[in-house]
Amino acid sequence: MSSNTYYAKFTWFPKDSPLYLHLIPAILQLLVIVTNIFILIVFLRNKLTGGINVILIGMAIADAASVLLLMVSYWYALLQHVVQPDSLSNNQIHFLCITAKYGTNVSITFNMVSIWLITCLGIIKFILVRFPLQAKFMVTTSRLILTTVIVYASAFLFSFPHYVTDNYDISAKILVRKFQEEPDVFYCAITRKDDDDVPLYLENDELLVRCICVHLLPLLILLCTNTFFCYKLVKRNAFVRHSPKFKRSVKIVCALTFIHLLSEVPYSVFFCLKYYMAVTKEPISILVTNLQFVMFVLYLLRFVNYLSNFWIYLVLNKKFRETCHSLFCQFRNQN
Repeated sequence: MSSNTYYAKFTWFPKDSPLYLHLIPAILQLLVIVTNIFILIVFLRNKLTGGINVILIGMAIADAASVLLLMVSYWYALLQHVVQPDSLSNNQIHFLCITAKYGTNVSITFNMVSIWLITCLGIIKFILVRFPLQAKFMVTTSRLILTTVIVYASAFLFSFPHYVTDNYDISAKILVRKFQEEPDVFYCAITRKDDDDVPLYLENDELLVRCICVHLLPLLILLCTNTFFCYKLVKRNAFVRHSPKFKRSVKIVCALTFIHLLSEVPYSVFFCLKYYMAVTKEPISILVTNLQFVMFVLYLLRFVNYLSNFWIYLVLNKKFRETCHSLFCQFRNQN
């Protein structure tokens, strides 16, 4: 099986940006991990593992997992940036390359899980609004568990080529930074398998598949489903049962969807433009010259999206608030 090695450029920090800007994503990453773990504790503590909570638990796991390894890489890079900005040992470069490379792969996998689970949430609410009498037979806990498992499996299959055909070569020569004005850039040796039997879609094909399957299609489904059941709620027709619990759950889904769209619409535009540049070979100057800042902003939006779930549950779910209050009281009493 043939393979070739190329050096991928990694950097966490926009050029000439102040230190406090680096601390913003570092703190957001940590908050994402803590709040989503807390969500899991609240649901599991009260045995709220049935019905639509299956999807919410799956989202909390995916959001935390997509950030975890990247957080390790980012915090380590930030520490090196502060302590010894002018030099990196071979072992430090290996650690940064491994965590950044595979952290990106893991993030792609679990981000797709998160996107499709919130899409499933929109579809479920569409079913509850459109078929209120049949919904309790159509939307069962066992089917929601199966749906969550299918979403996870599909995401792993989608990103599988990244793990088997595109790997970091720890035995390759360490390539020092090419230019003195790039003190925070490190280069990682990536070995890519070229055999035809291996499913390679790591270039233009992957961009197209990702644009359609991870961004455009879920966004279209979310917009359609949410528009439909919001219209039904406003119209107050006979199909909708306006119980307080139902209204509260709809508000939660609408809030989750709204913040999700704020994060994912810019990502969708970015990947569509990236695919356009790859196919036409015509660079978009504004995007190319400001790529680091664009990625910085997109990462911040995604972290805010992952972080928003906790606050939405806290504001709109009374039982969640009561459980959080009891947990904090217990923790305070123990101390």
